[in-house]
Amino acid sequence: MPGDGRGDGQHYGTGVLPEHRGHGLGLWMKAESVRRARERHPELGGLLTDTADSNTHMRGINDVLGYLPTHAAVEYQLDL
Repeated sequence: MPGDGRGDGQHYGTGVLPEHRGHGLGLWMKAESVRRARERHPELGGLLTDTADSNTHMRGINDVLGYLPTHAAVEYQLDL
């Protein structure tokens, strides 16, 4: 049931301004967010996230934090 603190949660939107990148802030923010989610909702089954293949830095952070790929999405854009 949505909002009951069980099942899988969603984690999206970690971002670091370009001038502050390269100092581990993205890893720290995402790890802290995961820690807080687990602390506040201990019955969570897991946390889902999505990251573009081209975002190598966040994919590396996800790897360090133990996220595993579960699916792939393909988006198409048509210029009209």
